[in-house]
Amino acid sequence: MKRSIIFLLLCAFTFIYAQVESSVVIYEDGFKGALTANGDIFSQDKLTAAHETLPLGTQVEILNFRTGKKVQVIINDRIQNTANMFWISRAAADKLEINTVYPIEVLYTIIGDLPEIEQTDVYKKLFASLAENLEFAVGDPRIPRSEGDEISAYGIQIYSSAKRMDAVTLSRRIQEELEYLSYFEKIKLNEGIRYRVIIGDFPTIDEALDCYWKLQHDIPEIFLVEIY
Repeated sequence: MKRSIIFLLLCAFTFIYAQVESSVVIYEDGFKGALTANGDIFSQDKLTAAHETLPLGTQVEILNFRTGKKVQVIINDRIQNTANMFWISRAAADKLEINTVYPIEVLYTIIGDLPEIEQTDVYKKLFASLAENLEFAVGDPRIPRSEGDEISAYGIQIYSSAKRMDAVTLSRRIQEELEYLSYFEKIKLNEGIRYRVIIGDFPTIDEALDCYWKLQHDIPEIFLVEIY
């Protein structure tokens, strides 16, 4: 079956500097004094935020486009099963002139370079000696954005390289280390030829998400793709 993977992606430079749609809610006061994911003590007075997938330590500028107010926050905590949303401290909310319990739509920009990915033992085994991953998801990496064609299945993109042998090597390692069947596709982009390593086909997005959650801790760069 002929396949083409359609999804929104940008090169690393664009991903770092582009504005992305999201939403924010304010931490409840009951979290005061709780331990955050990076070991900090949560305080409503600090300019911090929680996000599901952005690396801990990432600096993000959030824009309330209704008021024009901006704030820069540090990601120091995790939330789960919340599609492309930030939890922000009350201090950050005050800067944005937000005072509601309901989610508010915002735009955000990642400031500077993303922190280095935590390299677990599994990550090191899989990516040892391979070139850098060249493609990243925009926004929520779990939610591919359809362009209207009929979707036949879903997959998980693991890696993208300009080197064919790197894709071949990683595909073999995935099958040996994780026992998932994977394949790689050759595609021509403006930046040149890319070889994408993909796990799939999953007939439903729920099955793809189940795979995503199993792998995301060890391979934070992964994201869902639609298969046509």
